[in-house]
Amino acid sequence: MMSKKSAIESSPATGEVFTKPAVVRYMLKEIESAGRFRQWRKLHILEPSCGEGAFVIPLIKKLVAEVDDWSDDHLRDYLRACDISTGNIKCVKSKVAALLRAATCPERTLRELLDAWFVCDDFLLVDLGLKFDVVVGNPPYIRFDDIEESKQQQYRYRYSTFSERCDIYVPFFEKSLSLLSERGVFSFICTNRFVRSSYGRRLRQFITDKFHVALYLNMEHAQPFEEQVSAYPAIYVIDRKIGDSTYSGTINDASEETLKTVRTRIKYTQLNEFDKWYQGDSAWTTTDYREKIESEKIEHQYPTIEESGRGTNLGIGVASGADDIYLNPQLNAPIEKDCLIPLVASEDIRCGSIAWNDRFMLNPYDPSDDSKMLDLSQYPETASYFNTHSEKLKSRYCAKKHPDSWYRTLDRIRYDVWSKPKILLPDIQLGGNVALDETGRFYPHHNVYWITSDVWNMRALCVLLRSSFVTEQIRRYSVQMRGGSIRYQAQNLRNVHIPAWDSLSEYDVSRLVSAYDEQDVSVVDRVVSEILKGASARQKPRMTQGELF
Repeated sequence: MMSKKSAIESSPATGEVFTKPAVVRYMLKEIESAGRFRQWRKLHILEPSCGEGAFVIPLIKKLVAEVDDWSDDHLRDYLRACDISTGNIKCVKSKVAALLRAATCPERTLRELLDAWFVCDDFLLVDLGLKFDVVVGNPPYIRFDDIEESKQQQYRYRYSTFSERCDIYVPFFEKSLSLLSERGVFSFICTNRFVRSSYGRRLRQFITDKFHVALYLNMEHAQPFEEQVSAYPAIYVIDRKIGDSTYSGTINDASEETLKTVRTRIKYTQLNEFDKWYQGDSAWTTTDYREKIESEKIEHQYPTIEESGRGTNLGIGVASGADDIYLNPQLNAPIEKDCLIPLVASEDIRCGSIAWNDRFMLNPYDPSDDSKMLDLSQYPETASYFNTHSEKLKSRYCAKKHPDSWYRTLDRIRYDVWSKPKILLPDIQLGGNVALDETGRFYPHHNVYWITSDVWNMRALCVLLRSSFVTEQIRRYSVQMRGGSIRYQAQNLRNVHIPAWDSLSEYDVSRLVSAYDEQDVSVVDRVVSEILKGASARQKPRMTQGELF
């Protein structure tokens, strides 16, 4: 199942979502092939989050088909199936009991097996005392904010991968892999968010340092579950055969027919073979081997955005912590004009231009120095407004941390960003929606990222960032959203590589600037492509860390 007592991804509902039988069958076949297992009854199998038995029932059926002696002591350790829900354990036990009775398992042996096989406990905290030849399942997807604080502390102590604000499936990966035997095979169907996200760095490092990714099947646009959920799933098959090839691909539906075409009996037919998988904590940016090689070429050839020119920086706009109070306060109360900042939100950026919606933010910082708070005694109208909303403002974490300046915003408003020409990029978009605030008039809201530079011609840089050359780089690092949207988060922008500003000739810059008002991305792409060819010849290859010393 994908969730335990928690919302799944962006869904507001709580509940449990089960894996389709065809997907379960496919995963078990991949395990059998990767481990070259011939007899399931001789294996030790772990299901860390069994739910109502989507994986357990097929595993028991495999056992029943092979067993000829119910007195075999090995059977007690054939399976460990964990779940924190007593209801789920009771349900799956009942199903398994029916299968065993139908297979003429003696009642006393049946009860002993059920007691040995099923563990009603927190998998992340319980000691199972075994290594396993097969670990398979669908771990719970519980958001960081929905994990009890006491549990968060215990998980952080036990699991090195449980870092930043990661979700609970991450330590499920770590513990499950740690319990794998030398010949063992691991397979989860789970969200693909960790393969590119910042919080997934430690898990990616953990996997590539100690294990071998045999298969990564991206299914982010498929529905492998019984209910429609926004889970962005993938199937992972991992073992200890370090140095072997990795097979990877993307499919857009999870039907049995499609899954059958992924591989024939002897080889994969729709997947790419990687002779070397991603190393260390590198993001798993693509399932296409040729695309990976091209991406590595770009990374070696060009600097990142922030490295591309002196004083080139990027960041995110301001989060107030109480938008209903800080945004557009002039609509319901008199406010001194010095305390209002024109604010641009993602919906104001359309087709690369700014269609400002007369939105202001109440600025709690000194108009001449953003390191100081506003002296409320000098601004009585603003002071009165803040005092009217003091109860809510003081209840925020940032206010409790700084009680003397309880009216501060969650993020500081930076005047050096506000006053500069800056490129503005909405976080969630289809790609290429990049605008330029040429006069430093606006401050970006928290769903808009900004880029400033001391040396770039900002129109030229804006055109570069609108090109498919950059959009495709963002796409490789971004989680793919429903509808094809991608995330222009700082962690993704910091992985984008472009020519250094001083590798472009004056003619190159003038051509980019001339395309600034061009709405046709194909025209922009043609200009950028031609300029990249010339810039490549003049660009000094980036030095790797090993080459620097």
